[in-house]
Amino acid sequence: MKGLGMAIPKKFKHLIETKLQDVEVPDYIWLTYAVCAMERESCGWAGWMIEVAYKKTEEKYPTRTGEKVLPAMMDQVCPRCGRTTFRTAASIQMVPSGEPSRPDVECLPIEYESEEDGGA
Repeated sequence: MKGLGMAIPKKFKHLIETKLQDVEVPDYIWLTYAVCAMERESCGWAGWMIEVAYKKTEEKYPTRTGEKVLPAMMDQVCPRCGRTTFRTAASIQMVPSGEPSRPDVECLPIEYESEEDGGA
């Protein structure tokens, strides 16, 4: 990307240019407030993490709700120090609002590796 001093490998262009209509959107997600406090060396980070993302379908799945679990970053890993986080009892269900735009996000132009750089 321009301004970052790096070009993205061209072989990932189809992933980088993903739009909302290209992916399965969850019908709802559960967020849980997690803390990095499991070890003496833990950093004390605290914040919201995705617990699970569900998609309602006609098919029944072997989950607690019978609904499809979508891929999401759900690992119990601190984004600051990488240690294990503790998921607190503070959880909330979130449902998409239907408003697909991202608020105040600056979009930089994407620059891909050239064929000479090894970009396929």
